[in-house]
Amino acid sequence: MTAAGDDRTLRILLTLPAPPRDAGTTGDVGLQDKSGELLPGRVLPDATTRYEVDVKLRAAGAGKGAGGEALDFSGPFVHGTRGARFLYLSTRDPHGPGWARRCKIMLPGSAPADGHSLAATVTDTSTSRARLSADGWTVGKRPGG
Repeated sequence: MTAAGDDRTLRILLTLPAPPRDAGTTGDVGLQDKSGELLPGRVLPDATTRYEVDVKLRAAGAGKGAGGEALDFSGPFVHGTRGARFLYLSTRDPHGPGWARRCKIMLPGSAPADGHSLAATVTDTSTSRARLSADGWTVGKRPGG
């Protein structure tokens, strides 16, 4: 797989129902990076919103990766600790600094050893942790892999 210190990039694809917009009271919505910036989504023809972000994979110790190493998620959009990594879908407070709301989209406990992307459909963001569709996270394989 990868040698120690050799990071691999994995594309995260999230599809969500269109974020609620209530009479101009909702602030900007997007995936929040560690500096507090938001990555906006792209509205698709079916009115869902697609978020795409690249994350790094790095060796995390003995386990599941090719070559014996478990793989962990890292990068500016990845929050949390090993085994409990997540992305924040955040709404900026339109009336001042800070957040009106943040919802955690939990990543799998470890990153896939094979594949170039992870995709999920978020079905509910009304609580502090998003719910995914019954399919959960699906791994996109590399062509020919």
